[in-house]
Amino acid sequence: MTTVLVLAIVAGALSLLSWDRANQVAGVVSAVVGVAALGVGVCALLAPSLSVSVQVSRTGSATATGCGDANTGAVASPSDGVVSVGETGEARADGGSANTGYQGQE
Repeated sequence: MTTVLVLAIVAGALSLLSWDRANQVAGVVSAVVGVAALGVGVCALLAPSLSVSVQVSRTGSATATGCGDANTGAVASPSDGVVSVGETGEARADGGSANTGYQGQE
């Protein structure tokens, strides 16, 4: 919405000028917008990634009975970013499931 408003203001201002003057102003505005767009692109490239990472290590042991789940690792969805699992404890399940590493979740 802001872009449409700025575009309307620039178009209105250019319509009030002579053709030669409007051409000069449009050239300057185009150069400024081009440099600003290049700056935003470079900043986006150099900015640190905001992706979440999951790190699990040195966990204890877990035991599940019945239909329970024993987990000493990580249960994460793909949107959680990088998942790192190491040095996890022992997981035991009697009738359920056991996980000592990475288990994907959708």
